[in-house]
Amino acid sequence: MVKKSIVMILILLTFIVGISGCTTKSATNGTFGEKSVSINSILISNNTTAATYNDSDNGSEYYYIDGYLENNNSYDAFNVKVNATAYDVNGNVVATNDSAYLNPTTIPAKGVSEFYMDFPDPNNNIVRYDVKVVYATGTLS
Repeated sequence: MVKKSIVMILILLTFIVGISGCTTKSATNGTFGEKSVSINSILISNNTTAATYNDSDNGSEYYYIDGYLENNNSYDAFNVKVNATAYDVNGNVVATNDSAYLNPTTIPAKGVSEFYMDFPDPNNNIVRYDVKVVYATGTLS
């Protein structure tokens, strides 16, 4: 009698776990919970601006870029990496920066995040810039 009860309990538990979804793997590209985020759908806003400033504490000149990233994906974008390149009047690369400050660091689905980047520019050579989103994931890694 005790043996039959134990067997019935094990069968019942196996059935409950089987239908609960705990053993189901919903995945994209074989990774549990991975969401598809396209970096082409994370756009640099049209109101991105740039200017120069002088740090009076150390007497250095800087060129900074300030703007917004618009996430047009259906999922939050994590681990977003942004690269910026600064050019002189002749189109020569003056500096690059791949460490943007993002706020918030996770860009909500259909949301925005402010970004900020700067470059040392002691001779005021920078006249234009290019900003690109180079990486983002749909899950935390």
